[in-house]
Parts: sequence; structure tokens; C-alpha cells
Amino acid sequence: MKLDKKKILFVAGILISIICSWLFARKIEWSQLSVALKDAEYVYIIPTIILIFVGHYFRAVRWSALIAPIKRVSVLNLFSATMIGFMANSVLPARIGEIIRPVMIAKKEKIKVTASFATVVMERIFDVLSIIVFASLLLFFLPAETLQDKSVSVINHAEATEVVKAKYVNEKPGATSSAVNNQGSKTEASNIIKQLRKWSIVMAFLGILAITSLFLLSLYPKKAGAVFEKLVFFFPHHLKDKLVNLLHSFISGLQVFDNKKQLIWIGVLSLVIWFFNASPIYVLCYAFDIKLSFAGACFVMVCLALAVALPQAPGFIGVFHIAIQKTLDIFGVGLSSAQSFAIILWALSIIPITIVGLLFLWREGMSLGEISHYDEEVPEQM
Repeated sequence: MKLDKKKILFVAGILISIICSWLFARKIEWSQLSVALKDAEYVYIIPTIILIFVGHYFRAVRWSALIAPIKRVSVLNLFSATMIGFMANSVLPARIGEIIRPVMIAKKEKIKVTASFATVVMERIFDVLSIIVFASLLLFFLPAETLQDKSVSVINHAEATEVVKAKYVNEKPGATSSAVNNQGSKTEASNIIKQLRKWSIVMAFLGILAITSLFLLSLYPKKAGAVFEKLVFFFPHHLKDKLVNLLHSFISGLQVFDNKKQLIWIGVLSLVIWFFNASPIYVLCYAFDIKLSFAGACFVMVCLALAVALPQAPGFIGVFHIAIQKTLDIFGVGLSSAQSFAIILWALSIIPITIVGLLFLWREGMSLGEISHYDEEVPEQM
């Protein structure tokens, strides 16, 4: 059954990536895309890559704080596992990198796999809460008009020329049509932002519910175990005991809740991580002369984070690109500028990480084929 589920998710991910790739590619105007890529100022690539790696380094620092109650693990080892995990997400199916990271650390540091997994679950909880914070600040304190009109200016020179022409040729039917389309685009953007505001409330509720549940598990482990035993009473005795043991092993990974200062520090690190996730977007905009504010970059980051959470092909192909294109469209960025930006940002987010991840894998004395089977070893070790 597990194998079938993996196959279904894999096929679904491939289909989603194919559809998104088609939606992205079908609107490409190759001549304009070529000009946009040619005119880009690639001097901003180096700082963009540096910011991406700084964000991943802070992920390792946060992980060291999460895993500290179980065992002190060096940031270098955690950074190595993080890079290998993200590399695996780029080249292997089913987001297996999310499994590789905790299993690799569990093996290397000789700790329980379930405890290691608990720290990764905590990572995801803090990531979701950080996204909620960013989304809430953006969607509730910035009006839709600010996002649409003030955060960005359309700078694609060919498209700007057409706008100027339309302004002075109002007699032509196309000018009226352009104005109507522009107004429709603003209305659509406003509607999208309103919908995102509603979803941010749902996300906030789920995030608070998740963090509260984990806090109660950590605070009342024995009571949680007793309640869980009653809930799984209908399972065979040996399976019920195994599930209860798994729960207690998982709870052992939640010991960070016992230290309030450590918990606050992890929360601060989570916000720092997502700050550095938005920073590469903001810096790379200068390469394409896109006048996007940092608030706008945060908005793009939030939408991209939600998009890549979907099942998809390795490397986030298609989904990454269409998410960037559609989000920048909300800000009024021209199609060619948005598409060229999406292509370069994807390349900078995937290729350097993959290379460094493979180098760390070589440093660990392991092969890609070996770690690709880690998900099969998890049930046995748990």
C-alpha cells in the first residue's frame, strides 16, 4: 500500500509539473524573452546566490537549536545534511530529501529516527508560522492598491513603449481595449489578494492548532500516551505497543518546548530564515530592472512557498516558474520580464544547491543511490 501511495504521488507530481510547464511555456514570446535575458545585469547573481546559501545556513543553525535537547550536533553536520536534503529534492522524486535529512543525522549521531523526525516536524511548524506572520503583515497592513500600483513599476522597455503609444493614440480601438484590460487586471489582483487574506486566517488557525497540540504533547506526555492508547484500542496488541512507543519517541524530540528562551530563539531564527528567503528575490529584481519593494518580494516568497508545497516533479519544474510568473503579474510586471526572472531565479535556487549537496554527499562518503532508499529504511528503524 505504501508503494502504491508513493507511485500515485509521483505520477500526480509529474502531471502537475507538466501542466504548469505547459501553462508557463505556451505564453513565451521567445524574441522578447531572449532580449530580457540578454539585457539582464548578471552582476546581481553572486549576491543572490550568497543570500540563498545564508538562508540555508540559518536553517542548520535553527536545526541545531531544535535538536540540542536530544544531542548536541555541530552546525556543519546539520548544514551538510540540509544541503544533501535539498539536493535530493532537486534530483529525486517524492520530496525524499525531507526524509533523507533526519535519517542521515539519526544514523550519524546515533539518535532515534523518530526523535530526529520530530525536530524536522518542528521545523515545518515554525516555517508555517513564519509564513503566516509574513502573509498577515502583508495582506492586512498593505492595501491591495499598494501592492498593485506602488510596489512595482513595469520596466520592460518594449512594453513601456507600447503603453506610451497607446496614451497618445486614444482614437484607436486598441487603446480602449488596453485600458479595459488594465483595469480588469487590477480588479483581478484585488480579488486575488482578498482571497489570500481569507486563506491567511485559515493558515493562522491551523498553525496555532498545530503548535498548541505539540506543546500539549510535550507538557503532558503520559496523559497523551494514555489517550492515544485508548484511541488505538482496536489495533492488534503488538501494533498498538509499537505505535505508542513511536509516539513517546516523537515526544522526546519536542523537548525544546521545555526551554522558553530556546523556543523564542528558534522563533526569531525562523523569521530570519524567511527574511533571507525573500532577500534573493528582492536583489535579483535589480538584474531585470523590476522595481519591486521588499514587501512585494516577501509577497512573492509567500506565494512561491505555498506553490512548491504541492506534489510535483523533482526540482519544482513548472510549478516554481508559473508561481513566480503569476505572482509578478499581480504587480503588473510584464510577461517577458516575469518569465525571464522566473527562469533565472529557478536556476540560481536549484543548480548551486545541487552542486554543493553533491559535494557534501561525497564528503560523507555516500552515493545518491544509497540515500535514495532511506525512505524504505525508516519503518525498520522506527
